Amino acid sequence: MNLQELSQIGEFLGGLSVLLTLVYLAVQIRGNTKVVRSTGAQQTHDAMTQLYRQLAGDAELNRIFRIGTRNLDSLTEDETGRFYAFWSATLFVAQNWLYQKDRGVLDGELVDWLSGVSSNFHADGFKTYWSGREYMFSSDLQKWVEEGMSKPLNPGYATLGPALKRGEAKED
Repeated sequence: MNLQELSQIGEFLGGLSVLLTLVYLAVQIRGNTKVVRSTGAQQTHDAMTQLYRQLAGDAELNRIFRIGTRNLDSLTEDETGRFYAFWSATLFVAQNWLYQKDRGVLDGELVDWLSGVSSNFHADGFKTYWSGREYMFSSDLQKWVEEGMSKPLNPGYATLGPALKRGEAKED
């Protein structure tokens, strides 16, 4: 075996090692992508769960949210501030979900789970909040909220309460 043949074998082995390294890296990146997506999904769930925990754990905030959603004029100035702050926090979470979905980091199906939030878009209190605050949010979120406002409301929806049965009247 001469020097030229050894050189060709060396080139072949070098090329093979580069190819194997690229395959290994592709497998690692795919695994990392799954971890990143899973972490993103968990964080989105945690953020929304935290908002619901606030409502469940703070009777006053829960009352403010329910009353304000129906009729914002029924709240005091301080209560209105809490109502606005809670809605802003909720919509910033939704905005983050939409951003991550559009960047391919978050599965689009997760955004569909926000339908419970969007059901409130038909309420007078939310409409009042939104009419003066939409500029604070991305154009994607603005579009999502406007689409949610234009969709028909689920007839059994009740603000933070049990779903209504057909024919049952909604209490205020």
